Amino acid sequence: MTLTDFGTMVLAIATTISLFYISRQISATRTQAKGQFLLALDQQFEKSNDITVRLINEQDFKPVGADWPEIFRLMSVFERMNIMLEDKILDIGIIDRLHGFRVVKIIANDTIYERLESTGAEWQDFIDLCYALADHRESRGTDPQDKAFIERVRKLSKQSHRLQNPWAY
Repeated sequence: MTLTDFGTMVLAIATTISLFYISRQISATRTQAKGQFLLALDQQFEKSNDITVRLINEQDFKPVGADWPEIFRLMSVFERMNIMLEDKILDIGIIDRLHGFRVVKIIANDTIYERLESTGAEWQDFIDLCYALADHRESRGTDPQDKAFIERVRKLSKQSHRLQNPWAY
């Protein structure tokens, strides 16, 4: 073995070790960024906690007036999450575990669902997320609540545009 061969071997080993180190650093940075990102999402959902509580606790909740901007805000957060899902920043399992109950409650509310049915063209990313969540829940096996959610989601169309002003309330 010549000195050049030895130098080449040392350089190859050092390069391999550097690649492993860089890979670990990138993975750690990604994990840390994802954690910070999830905490930032929680802050966005905190702004809609009042409407979420009403969706959960009031069986016959019918949004009126000032309730609608709160619902639109909540649905808008999910639209952004769908974009992050498409960009592979988030996965549907995490979305379902942390916030799936909110989507289920939105779809279960007859008044919100009827409005969503008639204004699907305005909520394409929200509907896409609902479909992804329905597919995810169906793949795990469904309970009666999931079955009702899945059936409702599958009736939604991103083409519907039956209200003159979908943002009026």
